[in-house]
Amino acid sequence: MRSILRCTLAALAFASTVWSAAMPAAADDFETCGRASGDQAMATCTRAIDSGRYGGPELAFLFNNRCLAWNERQESDKAIEDCSQAIRLNPNDATAFSNRGVAYQLKGQYDRAIEDFDQPIRLNPNSANAFNNRGVVYQLKGQFDRSIEDFDQAIRIDPYSAMAFGNRGNAYQLKRQYDRAIEDYDQTIRIDPNYAMAFYNRAESWERKNDLQRALADFKKYSELAPSDSDGPKAVERVTKALKGR
Repeated sequence: MRSILRCTLAALAFASTVWSAAMPAAADDFETCGRASGDQAMATCTRAIDSGRYGGPELAFLFNNRCLAWNERQESDKAIEDCSQAIRLNPNDATAFSNRGVAYQLKGQYDRAIEDFDQPIRLNPNSANAFNNRGVVYQLKGQFDRSIEDFDQAIRIDPYSAMAFGNRGNAYQLKRQYDRAIEDYDQTIRIDPNYAMAFYNRAESWERKNDLQRALADFKKYSELAPSDSDGPKAVERVTKALKGR
């Protein structure tokens, strides 16, 4: 059986400060940069940066949001460059550190990602998302106990974080503690009944425990919630064959 455990990062962070701009056209680009995504974010952030009208925290805001747009394209080097500019302009911008940490993670530079995820925790020790994101990187490094510590902290801060419960479940599954993994996936699903990956990952734990009926039910539910993912039907077929062979 091939595992496709997927950890979930907290949503990439837009800078959210509201600014006023003097020039109407520039203001439109500035404001759109702060709320758009994809090509629109890239275009408006770039025009606002190149306008020369902004400096200090305002310019940091623009670089950070363009960094996010680069991350969405998985162009990590460009994201790192823009987030680094944002941090130089505003060293207390937790979102810029978070977004640069994501870029380093995408490049597989996990130690540098952890260094960046340390900073939002320093700036806001009650950020569940910051602990969750650092925990994901520790998990990618194979440091499962360390990742569980971070997910524990995220859950302590936000007991309704389906994401943190799901990620901790993945860590327990990777440690082959399937009962504890299932408990966390159960909690994830109680909080968010449409959390598709929790069903898939719980199914994998059931399958490893040789409880194929429960595994099949969860794989079927995953297929309903994520119909575009071919891994769901493949898993249903695999477990169905295994049940028929008994």
